[in-house]
Amino acid sequence: MKKKQKIRLYELDALRGIAAISVVIYHYFFRYNEIYTHEKLLVTWSHWGEFGVQLFFMISGFVIYWTLNRVKSPMDFIVSRFSRLYPVFWGALSITFIVVILFGLPGREVKFEHAILNLLMIHEYLRIPHVDGVYWTLTVELTFYFAIFIFYLFKQLRYVEVWLSISVIIGVFKGLGYEIPGIVSKMFIADYMAFFIAGICFYKIQYEEFSKLTFSVLLISLFSSIAIFSPSMFIFFTIMYLVFYLSISSRLQFLATKPFIFLGGISYALYLTHQNIGYIIINLFYEHGVNPLLGIATAFLISILIAYLLTKFIEKPSMLFIRNAYEDIKRRKRERFA
Repeated sequence: MKKKQKIRLYELDALRGIAAISVVIYHYFFRYNEIYTHEKLLVTWSHWGEFGVQLFFMISGFVIYWTLNRVKSPMDFIVSRFSRLYPVFWGALSITFIVVILFGLPGREVKFEHAILNLLMIHEYLRIPHVDGVYWTLTVELTFYFAIFIFYLFKQLRYVEVWLSISVIIGVFKGLGYEIPGIVSKMFIADYMAFFIAGICFYKIQYEEFSKLTFSVLLISLFSSIAIFSPSMFIFFTIMYLVFYLSISSRLQFLATKPFIFLGGISYALYLTHQNIGYIIINLFYEHGVNPLLGIATAFLISILIAYLLTKFIEKPSMLFIRNAYEDIKRRKRERFA
């Protein structure tokens, strides 16, 4: 029996916020230490924050499948995704590029023409350097969107998790040491497709008729982590899968607190802007001999402020404008042929 879908899952917003903060912590502590070196700071604990990315991918799988089940035409989906992803990305990219040019960040500066090509969001396929290192995940996201959109066009959404399992199999072979061409691995998202599939499976399990096939694919996606990552990571991802399921089934309502929901609301802009700008701030505090923890805290606060402003003044208004304009075009077309 199908379960009634909620208009909004606040627990999902909270997971977005948790994922975003996890990635920020990873970059400000562990990754910063790898690139520039932290002085007298214990950072090993923060490497777990890296896996906030996998949580983002799982959320994307869930949300995109949810979206495709609600849209009435292919163009509805394209406009929905474009309005959600691109305007705020362009704003975040512009701010990051200007800040890096003004303050400098050795090894992470890019040419103006490369920054322009970054606007496409598929620049990694063109071997163009990122304005900000986190942009690699945007190429992954777009590749996933394209794949699932193709299945939507050919009316294969019912079996989409099965089709996408081909990518997981490629990832397993790669993890076992078989030689997989880089472009094949990238186009099939071999290292990360398991998490997108998990999101889709969780949606189906929660809101559609129970299927042994879907449950089996979910287990395959989880067990693939043994080969793609490591046996020890299997336990970590098992916990992540469990937390995700309990969240979307409203069994972890305590997560849906105002701070996490707020962070979830600005998570996309926060993810896009925190890394290079944060590194610059932390570098400045080191240069002036100030406690690095204060620099990290300042980077956190400024990144959250920038993300809030981008969300309030670019992401939400542009998304509303584009979608309203699109609906207006559709209305006029209907009236013309009525």
